[in-house]
Amino acid sequence: MRAYNSLTDEWLFFLTSAAVENFLQVLIAYLLYYFAFQSNVSWKKIAYSMFFTAILLALACLKDYRIHAEVTVEQTFAYFTSFLGQLLLFYLVVYVINHFESFGRYQKLQKELGRAKEQLLRNQLHPHFLFNAFNSLYSLSLKNDPETPDYILKLSGMMRYLTDDTHRDKVPLKKEIDFIEKYIAIEKIRFGQDARIQLIVDASIEYNKWIEPFLLVTLVENAFKHGFYTNIKDAFVRINVRTKDKELFCTVENSLFEKQHFQESNREGKGLENLKKRLELLYPNSSSFRICQTQDTYTVHLKIIVNELV
Repeated sequence: MRAYNSLTDEWLFFLTSAAVENFLQVLIAYLLYYFAFQSNVSWKKIAYSMFFTAILLALACLKDYRIHAEVTVEQTFAYFTSFLGQLLLFYLVVYVINHFESFGRYQKLQKELGRAKEQLLRNQLHPHFLFNAFNSLYSLSLKNDPETPDYILKLSGMMRYLTDDTHRDKVPLKKEIDFIEKYIAIEKIRFGQDARIQLIVDASIEYNKWIEPFLLVTLVENAFKHGFYTNIKDAFVRINVRTKDKELFCTVENSLFEKQHFQESNREGKGLENLKKRLELLYPNSSSFRICQTQDTYTVHLKIIVNELV
């Protein structure tokens, strides 16, 4: 009581004003959330809680004394519970704000992680393609084939696409199809112009659509890998690309042969597996990937939602 009596009326009024009360409650809520309850040590949590409870109790006693000129258990308890309720409300506000910020950071992190994964999967395709392309070039050079320079020129154009465009998020559909046309031209140099390799691009296709780079090429490369690369005789590859409204359809069919024991491998290798993962990242709810296999053919149907780039 002597401590109360020693306070001037001005100081007593200031300490028990609504502004100071709210400030202390917000400060305590902040300290509890960011310091007390973040600790993994139980005794620190208890110590902080008891210390802040004592502050609220002292504040309740001061308010009771200022208003009633005495300190009673009933009034002090009423003020204390009021302060405690407001403190819990402020703590809840701090908790919600912090979790909104954490959720925003989590979403941003997930987005960046998705981009990193997609880029990693995309980069894994490039060495695989280049390995096959340079193997073809090596085979032609050994034969002193006169079309070797043409092969190198086309490969140079493909390399430009790989280095200049595949790092982008999206490319025009026309660039992806041009790449496939060069790819087929190179394979025809290798396997002969009479090789049954067919690319059908619908006349009404909308070239102003944009897609992620190296998406369709994966299907084409996979078809050659398990068609012509397995058995050149009687092999075929048929590719059909069309658009309708906002949908892009790509069907790739290739011949299927019974492999010798030294050729056995998992049909869904790195190429298709990576493509599936990319589709999950890039088109989680707007793509379909379907495989149809018969005794003699292997067909992959891909459908994705595409838009014009604004």
